[in-house]
Amino acid sequence: MIGRLLRKFGISLPPLPSTPPTHEAERSTLLQLAALIGCAVLLHFQIADYRIGFFALAIYLLKLGLLIRNRQAPNRIAMMLLTIVSLVLIIALYGGWNGQRAGISFLVLLVSLKFLESRGLRDYFVVCLILYFLAASSFLFNSSILNIVIVVSFTLMITSVMFQMSDPTPRQWLEPLKASTGLVAKALPLAIILFFFFPRIQGSFGFLPSQDQLNNDKGLADSLVAGDMAQSAFNTALAFRVTFDGKIPANQNLYWRAKVMPTESLFAWEVVEPDLRTLNQFRQNRSKAGEVPGDISYAILHEKSTDKYLPYLDYVKTAERGLMTYDYSVLRKLVDNSRFKYRGTSSFESLSPEQPAIDKEQLTATVSRPSPKMQALLAQFREQAQSERELVDTVFRYFANEPFSYSLIPPGLNEFDPIDDFIFNTRTGYCEHYASAFTIIMRWLRIPSRVVAGYQGGKVISSANNAFLEVRYSDAHAWSEVWLDDRWYRVDPTAAISPERIEFGMDALMELWESGELGSNDIGRALSNYLNPTGMSRLLSQMQDTWSNLSYQWNKWVVNYDFKAQQELLSQLGFENKNSIYTLVILMFGGAGFLLIFYFWRLIPRAVKRSEAQTYYLKFVAKFNKHDIRKHTAESPGEFAARAQQAFPHLSKDINAITQQYQKIRYGRSSEEPDDQYDKLKNAIKAFKIIKAEQH
Repeated sequence: MIGRLLRKFGISLPPLPSTPPTHEAERSTLLQLAALIGCAVLLHFQIADYRIGFFALAIYLLKLGLLIRNRQAPNRIAMMLLTIVSLVLIIALYGGWNGQRAGISFLVLLVSLKFLESRGLRDYFVVCLILYFLAASSFLFNSSILNIVIVVSFTLMITSVMFQMSDPTPRQWLEPLKASTGLVAKALPLAIILFFFFPRIQGSFGFLPSQDQLNNDKGLADSLVAGDMAQSAFNTALAFRVTFDGKIPANQNLYWRAKVMPTESLFAWEVVEPDLRTLNQFRQNRSKAGEVPGDISYAILHEKSTDKYLPYLDYVKTAERGLMTYDYSVLRKLVDNSRFKYRGTSSFESLSPEQPAIDKEQLTATVSRPSPKMQALLAQFREQAQSERELVDTVFRYFANEPFSYSLIPPGLNEFDPIDDFIFNTRTGYCEHYASAFTIIMRWLRIPSRVVAGYQGGKVISSANNAFLEVRYSDAHAWSEVWLDDRWYRVDPTAAISPERIEFGMDALMELWESGELGSNDIGRALSNYLNPTGMSRLLSQMQDTWSNLSYQWNKWVVNYDFKAQQELLSQLGFENKNSIYTLVILMFGGAGFLLIFYFWRLIPRAVKRSEAQTYYLKFVAKFNKHDIRKHTAESPGEFAARAQQAFPHLSKDINAITQQYQKIRYGRSSEEPDDQYDKLKNAIKAFKIIKAEQH
């Protein structure tokens, strides 16, 4: 209608653009795409609910069957029903769209459904774009070096498939893979510059809530029941890494305080979280505290954990992250499910009191009551000691001298009288057994005491440039604190039972346990073999340390590369005390500009060095210029020879001989020596002269 109206006024519209011709994707290319989608669906079982994984797998297998049998996609009604089921599944299993796992599950179902309904080239390109998002989303759960390699390989394969689909000419898979690798390699330098020098924003984004925040329950429990901590002895997952500003302290000094438990209930202990008023009062009292000579300074890179309490080295003096309390545990304000860094300073000496008085009634109260046999033992302790300090030493010596043993699988205890069963019957336990028993005995002797839970020791990883400490959940430990002379002092009864656990760490203890040498007469020899490995054991240990160091540097400079790490990098590059934003912008644009200049410089045409045969041949061609016969750029030697022979038929034999000799040297193979061939060509061209027919 509009067209007819415009034509009345003599206005003609340009013709509509025609649809460009397209091509169908090769069946082999679609099978490669199907393999990538299959990998994405199978990996989804490690991330989200298995029911969504099975549903996505069923959709994928349906499409794969149709693809193999060259059948079309289901009709629109079937696709609509499958889409509705997908939406209902996500809402039913996750309670909505909020959350990382719900979002990734949606992407997996989306790519499966889109792959199922795809009919043309455009649809398959959309599938590839969704796969790019899926590849990137894996970093929300795993940012290790191995995962980076997997994701990069997956991305290269997606790009290779897109190259193959874009080209109407069938090609082998290796050539597109080389092209995609080259494309990524060219973009890599610019990506590195942007990663390290693009200004980092301080703080976190509060507009990205997630239902997955509390899915990770790694950390120490807020209660301690005899036998529970022993289960963590076999949990080798990494808890945190520590770098010290100076030399790494000896293992027996590495007590990482996390939680203080002052409340006892039948051989079990619980944390009492301080109120806000107590926290504020303590913060005011500690506002003037600072580092003094002899303090230990360190930085901790903590793994993902939802534990509210942060581990610091005893006795903590300054805490960069979290709120310190009167018992020197540190509460963090915001709990999230990501790695985080913080610094602290500590002292090995007991600190001066930060509060006017302690609640002695609370710190000597017990739900457990001593049996007559236990009362006799307590009376014996009192007779042997003249002061509270001697009383503590007497009980410690009792654990050291009596036949108590340390075990990673301690026996169960009588639920009605667990402490008597442990002290007089089983006499076998893990660290929490001894810490709990020692603390209860101290309270029965009217000495204020409490249980502290945290970590002890760690494995030192050494490299050429630095050394750091790895602390794992298997290093979880419990000890006791007693109040003497208006100060808290650490007493670890485990050191009396199993000194090798405290001096050499949990790794050494596990080695003794697995070899059956724990508690045997050959324990010294077994420890020596562990601490001084030889042969293959030493090589494997060095390889493990190298990998641990590589993983630590990766997490420090890549995974946890934040504003502070960026400032540290600038300081190492000599840009300290400069305006960081201007410095970063200059470095970023300078590096990017250099790369752009380099790329364009590579595109500049360059003169090709001529061979000796080409030089001789060009002299031959130049002899025809005087007769207005010039060789065209796109003209082959044979075509030029034909024109020259047509102009000078009487010289056809010489022209043909020179041309054939040149082509033989340049493009062919000959049994003659190279020097003989060049001499023959050189002499023939030198003797060649253009003489007109009448002169000839």
